[in-house]
Amino acid sequence: MADTYTTEQIRMEVKRLIANVTEREPEEISDTALFGEELGVDSLMAMEVMIAVDKKFKIDIPEEEFNKATNVNESVALVEHWLAKQSAATA
Repeated sequence: MADTYTTEQIRMEVKRLIANVTEREPEEISDTALFGEELGVDSLMAMEVMIAVDKKFKIDIPEEEFNKATNVNESVALVEHWLAKQSAATA
């Protein structure tokens, strides 16, 4: 049975993972802050976040999909999509 997460739990975890990579506090990261332009996330940092997200939520988001997310809101939607997809596949 797959773990279930609320949108808020996903949001907090995504922010925590981005904060770890960008050396910020999670509270400093807004839901709409652009990863590259506002948070200074480069491609290597984005890869670190993607791997951490995959591990945390036990999903496998394709790199090209993950790279389309430009802020926390989009990342949360992506995680929710892949959690639902995985849940449907294991149901």
